[in-house]
Amino acid sequence: MQSKAIIIAAVVVVVIAILYFAPGMLSAATGNYNVAVQMTDPPSVPPGTQQLIISYSSVQVHTSGAGNQSGWASASGSGSLNLMALQNVSQTIANAQIKANSTIDLVRFNITSAKIVINGTTYNVSSPNNQVNVAITGGKKINASAAVVVDFYPTVNAHGNSNSTAYVLVPAARAVVVTGNSTVSINTNLGGITSITSGVGAQLGLNLSIGGSGNTSSGNSITVHPGQEVSNFLVKNISYSSGTVFGLIYIRYPVATSQGINTTLRAGNTVGYACDGTEFNLTSINSNDTATFTHVFTSRVGGCPV
Repeated sequence: MQSKAIIIAAVVVVVIAILYFAPGMLSAATGNYNVAVQMTDPPSVPPGTQQLIISYSSVQVHTSGAGNQSGWASASGSGSLNLMALQNVSQTIANAQIKANSTIDLVRFNITSAKIVINGTTYNVSSPNNQVNVAITGGKKINASAAVVVDFYPTVNAHGNSNSTAYVLVPAARAVVVTGNSTVSINTNLGGITSITSGVGAQLGLNLSIGGSGNTSSGNSITVHPGQEVSNFLVKNISYSSGTVFGLIYIRYPVATSQGINTTLRAGNTVGYACDGTEFNLTSINSNDTATFTHVFTSRVGGCPV
């Protein structure tokens, strides 16, 4: 009887221990996963736009089934990025810690300021709604490292007259969740660039163009006159009769120079750099002695020599 009582007592102690420590073990087993917030795709902008730079802050992600207040998790990260350089690639803008088996249904961020560069001139851009809320398409449970890929495609409208023009940014966005696995690596480094795969592109409804060692596609075209700049190229003379554009190339990498190099371009030549997203292709030399350049978007952004 005494040995039986001892066995029963031992079982009771084990059961109590399991009940006491189980919550902690469950928490340790489930844990949190790192979720990167990434942004992709260029906007709809006025002709001649070379850059659209937004500054952002207060990035947050929301899990389904949680309240509007309690369900938000702050993502560490703020800064600026050029939306014109983000076609076919995404850039990591923030990171959040999300509980395992949660489903993310929303992401939001604030636009703190914006500037647009059109034909070499920089203008301030205002936004009627600085907070952008984005719904997640086809939510997935977070059971590994993951990324929320935000396809941010605002429209910039010009308002005013010949004497004064104001630019207004109207936000538009959609997003999907991509989970890491043996074939998909999640880039959590802030500012890190990741190529958009065909699968992610299909989920976002993107039309990806594949070419060369990276994904490339033609972007916005600009028409220039002598005296204007295209990336690191200052146009000096345009000749339709000879099919040439003459100007000065300014070296940016690895050390920027202030002395331009005499350069003659023909249709098909490029200026700028793929590594920083400023590459332009000379697409035509026009009969009115103007030249048209087209921005080349490429997944090879990053890795400029220093």
